[in-house]
Amino acid sequence: MFLKIHPGNVKNALSDEHKPRLRGFGLGRDGKVYLEYLPDNTDKRRIIAVLPGSTPVIYHECMSLSKEKPHSCWHMGAVSLALPGNPPLPITVNVERCQPAPVPIVKDLTESILGRPGDFELLELIEGDALAYVMPELSPEDAWLARYNLPVRILRKVLEFRERQKQVLSEEQSARVPEARYIPSGGEFVSAVAALVYGPGGSAWEAPLLIGPKGSGKSTMAEALAAVMMLPVNKIFGGIDLNAEALLGSRTLVPSEGIDIVTEARLRSACRAAGMDAEPLVQKLRGSQMRVGFEPGILLQAVERGEMVIVDEINMLIPEVTSLLHGLLDWQKTLPVPGYGVVKAPPSFRLVGCMNYGYAGTKPLNEAFQDRFRPVQVPHLGAEQLAWLIVRETGCKESVSRKLADLFSELAKGVANGDYSERVLSVRSLFRIAREEMDGCGTLKTVAVSVLTEGLGDKFEIDQVTDIIEACLRD
Repeated sequence: MFLKIHPGNVKNALSDEHKPRLRGFGLGRDGKVYLEYLPDNTDKRRIIAVLPGSTPVIYHECMSLSKEKPHSCWHMGAVSLALPGNPPLPITVNVERCQPAPVPIVKDLTESILGRPGDFELLELIEGDALAYVMPELSPEDAWLARYNLPVRILRKVLEFRERQKQVLSEEQSARVPEARYIPSGGEFVSAVAALVYGPGGSAWEAPLLIGPKGSGKSTMAEALAAVMMLPVNKIFGGIDLNAEALLGSRTLVPSEGIDIVTEARLRSACRAAGMDAEPLVQKLRGSQMRVGFEPGILLQAVERGEMVIVDEINMLIPEVTSLLHGLLDWQKTLPVPGYGVVKAPPSFRLVGCMNYGYAGTKPLNEAFQDRFRPVQVPHLGAEQLAWLIVRETGCKESVSRKLADLFSELAKGVANGDYSERVLSVRSLFRIAREEMDGCGTLKTVAVSVLTEGLGDKFEIDQVTDIIEACLRD
């Protein structure tokens, strides 16, 4: 949930009543800042944590968050004191309702905040390289990365990777690096990025396998991963018509760049003997010469260029194709190409898979194949996040976006219960409804009925979806 921390929360935290309860601030080995404190009317210590970023994430659990209208508390005001740069208040934070588990503390921050050393009992202060866990300064070009709240160590690896990419990408490749538009629902995005940078310099990377229902944003998340890694995207769509030849390429006839010297000399000699100009014949012969060459497919090109491959509906690939990917996904990172050779993927190459269970034509992945991936569950966006996304994409009123987000949540429940098919779950449809309502195509309700039901073929399903729309979009 998103809440605002106000000056009053900080003032309350530093009051004579609460300041003595602040026992210590520490920089955790995971990049979070932890505050150990004594809650009101108890001597049992507790912990609250904050992950800095453009929208800081606070990990906390207290009575203020359990009320009908959750609000920020003095504990949150206290932990905000550890945010770098003393951001002006009020400040919006994303609150995760949980009691954070203690982690080793590599640096005591209490002296700089409260003017005294920390008094830790639940948190263990250890010797460590504190600099490795301090959030690095982001350049204006990379500032948007802060929105994803990547742990410090992962962010440092990403920045090193991006710096290398900036040196080698051509203008054409830079144009194919997508924009990051994904909004995380939890820790799924961090998990996927972490897999892409395993090992020193990302040398032991693993391919994330994004698993989630329709409308959860798997493809958008995959493109956001490419944006974070600054990699051009090549998309492959699973299906029975996708074979090895389409991915790897095949032998073909290509124009030759010239004729051999002996043939050209003989032709010129014969022309001189006949009193003819040899040049037109030589030029014509050069253009008509053909040779056997190799035309690379989309996968081979992406591997050789060190780009990203996104495989949509990977559980619809035929075994002939999945076997090709085995070598790219193990420690060797190689691609055997018949008639061409074994291609070693450059260090920048990455692959991301996407899949949804239950689609027509899908099948379980081979165990050895799936084991090469880091599986990541991609959930639907929460209503609040989805409402914000609709406003961002369409510019509609917040009241409209909230109604559409609630409608999507109700439809998702019906799909989960098996009441109707996943065809009704489309975030793009929500954008269409908002845009058409803004353009005066009808009321929000009539436009929603039109957009969401006119593509359905089952009368019973149409009636059910219409009933949900009627209930959610009452005037």
